[in-house]
Amino acid sequence: MINKKILKAMSGCLLLLVSSQSISGDGRFDDQERESKERDSFSFAMIGDVPYGVAPYTDYPQFDNLVAEINKRKRLKWVIHTGDIKSGGSNCSDELFFDRLDRYNAINKPFIYTPGDNEWTDCHRVNAGEYQPLERLARLREIFFANPGMTIGGKPMSVESQAFIPGFEEFPENVRWSKSDVIFAAIHVVGSNNGLKAFDAASSAKRSDADDLEAARRIEAAVHWINDTFDKAMEEDAPGMLIMMQANPKLEVGYALPSGTDLTNARLGFNEILSALEQRTLAFGKPVVLAHGDSHYFRVDKPGLVENGFISNFTRVENFGSSRVHWVKITVNPNSKHVFKAQPMIIEANR
Repeated sequence: MINKKILKAMSGCLLLLVSSQSISGDGRFDDQERESKERDSFSFAMIGDVPYGVAPYTDYPQFDNLVAEINKRKRLKWVIHTGDIKSGGSNCSDELFFDRLDRYNAINKPFIYTPGDNEWTDCHRVNAGEYQPLERLARLREIFFANPGMTIGGKPMSVESQAFIPGFEEFPENVRWSKSDVIFAAIHVVGSNNGLKAFDAASSAKRSDADDLEAARRIEAAVHWINDTFDKAMEEDAPGMLIMMQANPKLEVGYALPSGTDLTNARLGFNEILSALEQRTLAFGKPVVLAHGDSHYFRVDKPGLVENGFISNFTRVENFGSSRVHWVKITVNPNSKHVFKAQPMIIEANR
């Protein structure tokens, strides 16, 4: 007969074993990623492609709900916005720019914004006002990047700006910052093939060589900022890094895109950027996240970039957008091998 004390001890050991197995199962990653002051983990919000279809200084309860939801989350460190502050068919007026700036400044955190194609590249369209895109780009920079090295938002924070790098002074929007040794960067890469698509034939705005030169120059700046940021990450032995931009650079290979030369042509404007990102991600060997908007479709996946297909340390995160006015919470734990965790945050009032 087994002694009752021995039986009780055996039962306790069995319970401990079952509990340990549960922790080491599917839930272990979640436990590792919980915010912890001891581990210097933190979270921030990701949005993009919003507000859409909203005239300047008119009510938009869905966005108000988003602002209220983010503002009450006191532990969020900042908000990133992956571009497209308006729909492609709405007017690209100064008034709209100032309206969006006011809405973003109502968020009581640092707000890091990278431009989208809808607010300048595509402003040649008749229904967007027939603006010359380069004029709108200059105005966008004057309004949203008036203080290079500082973000917008209710509590601006200091960031590194490419505008302070000799030879790249015209790019205040390309910024970089870090927390808990994890590095973050914004690069100005937009849809419409990164600004290389033909203009609306019915528009009075006409494409010139200057538009092509601007796109080439911006691609050069983006590749430089990618390489410079990876150099910094490797020099500082960063546990991971996140790069944000507006465009979805057509990563859905395998079910929606061609291959070979046809794929290269489809990715006009993005090829050099994807090549640099692939090469540096492989060499870095630690978690790299590409955060973008454009498709209005929340997803977290691991698409290929150029040649190597699956890259184990590369992840793409895309935010909600347009009528889906929700946000993505990204938790960063530098002590986890995964570093980043993305979670969709659905606002009940906006369902």
